[in-house]
Amino acid sequence: MRPLEIIGWLIALVPVMALLGVIPVSVGIGASLVAGCVLVGSALWMGAYWQLLPLYLGVLLGAAGLVLLKQRPQWQRTLPALAIACLLVATATVTFILPMFRLPKPTGPYAVGTRIVHLVDPVRMETHVPGPPARREIMVQIWYPAAPSGQHLASYRTRRETTWLSSYMDVLWTHSYMDAPLAAGGPFPVLLFNPAWGGQRTQNTYQTEDLASHGFIVAGIDHPYNSGPMAFPDGRILHVGNSHDIADFHDTTLAQQIAIGDKEVRIQAGDDILALNYLAAANSDPRSPWFQHVDANNAGAFGHSFGGAVSAQASYQDARVKAAVNEDGWMFGDVSTYGLKKPYMVMSDDSPIDPAKLHSANVQTRRETELNLRDEANMRKTLEEFGGYFFPILGAKHNDFRDRVLYSPLRRLTEAGSISPQRAHRIIEDYTLQFFSHYLLNRPAPLLTESRNPYKEVQFENWFAKNALTR
Repeated sequence: MRPLEIIGWLIALVPVMALLGVIPVSVGIGASLVAGCVLVGSALWMGAYWQLLPLYLGVLLGAAGLVLLKQRPQWQRTLPALAIACLLVATATVTFILPMFRLPKPTGPYAVGTRIVHLVDPVRMETHVPGPPARREIMVQIWYPAAPSGQHLASYRTRRETTWLSSYMDVLWTHSYMDAPLAAGGPFPVLLFNPAWGGQRTQNTYQTEDLASHGFIVAGIDHPYNSGPMAFPDGRILHVGNSHDIADFHDTTLAQQIAIGDKEVRIQAGDDILALNYLAAANSDPRSPWFQHVDANNAGAFGHSFGGAVSAQASYQDARVKAAVNEDGWMFGDVSTYGLKKPYMVMSDDSPIDPAKLHSANVQTRRETELNLRDEANMRKTLEEFGGYFFPILGAKHNDFRDRVLYSPLRRLTEAGSISPQRAHRIIEDYTLQFFSHYLLNRPAPLLTESRNPYKEVQFENWFAKNALTR
């Protein structure tokens, strides 16, 4: 709960005491009115969300009970008092399990603005669904260095892009100002962010906001029929399609699964290029808010899970994308086959591959291990041939690379590792920032040298240095 809501919750205890006869009924009625005003004011100012429904009901029940049962015997007022107490406990419990979580404050010198744009590809057609031919279209959210302004803070997600369970994210405020003017200076280099398979463009807001605060224009891309839900300006809402899950090996061979990944990674890399083309064109358009602020020829790409593979593929396909970061993702497409002759950084969780699982009776375990071993070999091959960086984060699991580990303090619910979410995110932010600052802005990057690693959880490998020693 947020501060005003906590105050409303505490005041809502007073009618319970009045119903139990501990304090006068008139005091309880007054407290109900005050609690109601506090909660209504909080809802109007910061927004209401479903986790507070028991609290709202408890306040109403307290006021009604005190008015209607004012002259009744004490025993008749005990039951509503217990009901209100249960509602207050329910509110405290559900807001603890699924709170209005806090994103870390960006660490850079710039304020952060954000805009959402709808793009239609002038060339590519949509191939995920049958029906009449239709152009491929995407939704892109852009975070950028912003000038101080009176714009309101952006919500974590728009209401139409949430489910009932995640609807509270529509009133969960980020550190970004909606449609704020761009900061003076630049042009700023572009970073393309790709979410996980079935993820959303906002899933790494802790990271996109921080990068924008350091002078990058960060475009988070929703990929139709793989990301979702995603809302278009004309009212349509697309959900994740029926395509086979890239992590589900029960009904496919390893070759079939690789073919699925190779096809999808090229489609999504095309979405990245579409977003980059948009920003490049906008930079030359005097009517655009991006006019003369964008350095689209000096771009990078990063992504989580399957999005990491997409980022590497976009770097392979487009000469403007100079460097790529893969955050605990497999490799598919051309990079898996030919490697990446560009600066490439691969992060991983703390889950070592066990070759003994190749003999497991469980087909999912066996084939997933096959792909993991193949992927590790391909990753090592490209690092050995072209250089790059690799490191696991001790104590981290797959979801520690995204915002999800902030959603609840219950790690089993978020599938978080033993490392604290704040620590994992600080490591990921610092390495990503120094990597892109070095290769796109020619700034020093002490973290990219093994001898100056301040994080004991990071087992850093500099393959540029390793390769130089062996040649």
